[in-house]
Amino acid sequence: MSWLNFEMPHAFLPSRAGHRIAGSLRSFRLLCLLPALLAAGPLFAGPNQPLICFTNAAQVRELDPETAGKNLPVRIHGVVTFFDAPLLNLFVQDRSAGIFVLVPRKMNPDIARGQEIEVEGVSDQGDYAPIVKAAAIRILGETSLPLPQRVTIDQLFTGLYDSQWVEVVGVVRSTTVLDGRQYLNLAANGQRLMAYVENLSKSDTAKLINTTVRLRGVCYSRYNMKRQLRVPWVAVSGKEDIKIEQPSPPQPKEVSIASLAQFNSAGFYGNLVKVSGVVTLQKPDGMLFIQNAGYGLEVQLLQSPWLVPGDRVIVSGYSALGQYVPVLEDATVHFLGHGQLLPPVPSDLETLLEGPEDFEGVLVQLKGSLMNFVESPGRQTLVLESSNSIFTATFESFKADDRFKSLKLGSKVALTGVFSAQSPERWVPGEAQSRETSISKVPNSPPDSVQIFLRSYADVAVIQRPSWWTLPRLLWTIGIMAVTLLAGLVWVVVLGRRVRQQTKIIEEKIKRAGVLEERDRIAREFHDTLEQELAAITIQLDAVEAQLNGAPSAVRQLLDLARNMSRRSLSEARRSVWDLRSHLLENRDLAAALNEIASSFGTAADRTILVQSSGTTRKLPAVIEHNLLRATQEALANALKHSGATKIIVALSYEPSRIRLRICDNGIGFDYQAVGQSCGGHFGLLDMRERAEKIGAEFSLASSPGKGTEITFLVSEAAANNVSERPSQGSCLHEE
Repeated sequence: MSWLNFEMPHAFLPSRAGHRIAGSLRSFRLLCLLPALLAAGPLFAGPNQPLICFTNAAQVRELDPETAGKNLPVRIHGVVTFFDAPLLNLFVQDRSAGIFVLVPRKMNPDIARGQEIEVEGVSDQGDYAPIVKAAAIRILGETSLPLPQRVTIDQLFTGLYDSQWVEVVGVVRSTTVLDGRQYLNLAANGQRLMAYVENLSKSDTAKLINTTVRLRGVCYSRYNMKRQLRVPWVAVSGKEDIKIEQPSPPQPKEVSIASLAQFNSAGFYGNLVKVSGVVTLQKPDGMLFIQNAGYGLEVQLLQSPWLVPGDRVIVSGYSALGQYVPVLEDATVHFLGHGQLLPPVPSDLETLLEGPEDFEGVLVQLKGSLMNFVESPGRQTLVLESSNSIFTATFESFKADDRFKSLKLGSKVALTGVFSAQSPERWVPGEAQSRETSISKVPNSPPDSVQIFLRSYADVAVIQRPSWWTLPRLLWTIGIMAVTLLAGLVWVVVLGRRVRQQTKIIEEKIKRAGVLEERDRIAREFHDTLEQELAAITIQLDAVEAQLNGAPSAVRQLLDLARNMSRRSLSEARRSVWDLRSHLLENRDLAAALNEIASSFGTAADRTILVQSSGTTRKLPAVIEHNLLRATQEALANALKHSGATKIIVALSYEPSRIRLRICDNGIGFDYQAVGQSCGGHFGLLDMRERAEKIGAEFSLASSPGKGTEITFLVSEAAANNVSERPSQGSCLHEE
């Protein structure tokens, strides 16, 4: 393995300008490395080419996640800045930067802070920044820790100091125990930071409360699934890395809520102060509102002793920015005793919107009209309107009060609760210093939203119940009347249409009955005249043949020709009569008509006719059904007369986009090619082809001697929709 040393001096630039210069230096270093990289070959070399080995932390950190995830060889030499033995989290700092080292559990090395070590392994993309996965760790001995980078809490939130050995200053506001570990909650310049300190006892933490400390540790990062920084925190190896810069004051400064709200004295913001007042409301999450001399204050408690409105208390906490006036954070409360409930300040929404800083956190009373009610877990919200503006009144409790649901929309109510407004801009101390300051001199924007915190259902008094004729009911009444009128009009239109349809149906039935009656009359006349005469001619020709035993062959041939012509004419006449009198398709579908046709040929022990139907039955144009029925009749007659078939199958298939009719038999078959090239006196096949052409169907015939015959008609939906009566162009094909 070849080794390439890229080590460079590391500069610490704490300011934002320094960050930009540091980024430029990193880019410059990459440009300086480019000739070496080109000379050494690509990072992802072939099997016969060695890979570049990274020898300092900065090189690994500057890789993009995709490249870092390709297990590139790493060998770094540095000092341990933090090692979490239970979690095997190791941080190493060399002359270039600090980096996180993932230690395998099977390794479990005996590592401590301040040791000089050498780590061999590969790069990995990590969950936030590139890291090193250790394959071997060699302890070289003890050494001094490097100078930490002095940073602010704001700088840690940039994410640039992840895994770095840093020093940060802040005030210890409180302590927290998570998963059995002790954390300090620090604050500085309006930012909060958590610091984990190993082997810190409860007595040690108690001594650190309210002190200003300087911590040395490694910057951890909490991140999301998209590799984005959520919040930084600092890991400290022990109390030897904690230096008290300013001890806790013996007693917090006692101030009034009025002076705190006005910020007219220096030294309040961010410092520990003590105020006294009367409780007006305590929310389930521990937030407390107190009031004194007409001024209100929001207090965020560390612990949550349950208090009730009217209790007299002393609260100690850190002054911080609120929406319009300061709030107290990380506060503790001392109970003095029970007192009288404070009376609310009568007001209206217009006054509250004009001067929200005068009423923030104050118990007020105002009127409004109830517009909506919204319920969510732990919260019931009334949406109200007053002075052409919308505001909400919220009751928060672990258990919902069903009496809020009894309030009728549109009711006029009087509300008593603590006022809170959401500012569209960040509040700045000193911008509004007193109640006497003219609003015109202070460029304040009206609140984005106004909220009243209710203490119980008793804080809602119904002044006037809504009229029964509310706008929704009026709209419903008009809507029902409109629907009824529209339904009547629709019924009249539908009834007229149905009358016209029934009239048309009756006319068609009368017309059809007349047509059927006329067809029957023509059939009777045809049967009684032409058919009888043709039958008589056939009988006479048969009698003549019986008398011509010794006649010349030419005479007998002519006589046979005349007999055949008369018999064929008689057959055609009988079929015409049958067509005229047949009403198979009048009141049934095609499948039922095919069954009727099949049964008309009779049944015998040595032959079977099966009619099969598949698919969703649907009505076809009359001309298509009629021609398919007659073609089937012709095919059955030919099969029974000429093929000697014992089994005939008629299969009707309704497919999604076409209709298929197939007639197949197991008869003797014939040579279709030979028959198709001649013309004669039988026209069965010609008739079927012409019927197929008439309805735009595809006609196919497959037969060979000894293998039966199969005839197929295929009618597409397009042909069924566009079928018309047109003359066919038939070919001269013999019947079977």
